[in-house]
Amino acid sequence: MRSMQGVCRVVVALMMAGTFAVPTPMTAQASPVPSRNAIVEGKRALAAKQFFQAKTTFAGFLLEHPDSIEGQIGLADAELGLHEYEAAELQYRRVVAVQPEMWSAHKNLVVVEAALDRWDEFDRERALLRGARQRGAPGITARESDVIDGFMVRGQRWIVREYFEPVGRSLTRYNFEHFSPDGKAEEYISLESAEAAQRALTTGDVRIGTDPGAVVIKDFALNWYTGKAHGTVARYASGEPSYERVRADVLRWLRRSIATKPADK
Repeated sequence: MRSMQGVCRVVVALMMAGTFAVPTPMTAQASPVPSRNAIVEGKRALAAKQFFQAKTTFAGFLLEHPDSIEGQIGLADAELGLHEYEAAELQYRRVVAVQPEMWSAHKNLVVVEAALDRWDEFDRERALLRGARQRGAPGITARESDVIDGFMVRGQRWIVREYFEPVGRSLTRYNFEHFSPDGKAEEYISLESAEAAQRALTTGDVRIGTDPGAVVIKDFALNWYTGKAHGTVARYASGEPSYERVRADVLRWLRRSIATKPADK
């Protein structure tokens, strides 16, 4: 009897410390409160870009709930935020193995594969997303854009956005964006219709986001823009180039154009 009282005191102490949930005598089911609190805390840390804290929270949650898709996605997102790309890839792969139509995981795999320079896998993930959009799969739409890449060049952070359907008066396909410390786009480089971009420049309007309707682009140009100037990086008269080629052309041009700035980080 004394031994049983001791065990009860330990269990009560652990419950008060919040270290784990114990089945209740009435339901014999684990209390959902600690689990939900961990998920909420992890998501809050992700939103605040506190990726290490988010990783710790989700990893701890998964020790007791290893099959939780929500926890697995949270951990993968935290690892992606920490630039732990190989770990994030493994985690996202676990998710899509169970839920093949978890589009958020596939979208982040695109970012991961670009960071790892795994272009075959990068293209496969994008083809999967494209196919889902074309067939109208639930949970994904053609009326959206995806961040597919990001990199540093001589201290400048660039984010790459892909438009499934070319948008704006210049029919943008990819947009490479550099932001100021306060979050404003200072300059961008766009893969777009050469003809449409030239026509838009005559009106002084190359805004991105206007719906052009269904279009077929015959020739592409890689153009750069700032608030004060614009120019052309490369032209592709034979049709749309691969993203890998466009990325290489952008990096080559950026490294030349900002050679006087601090070295790459």
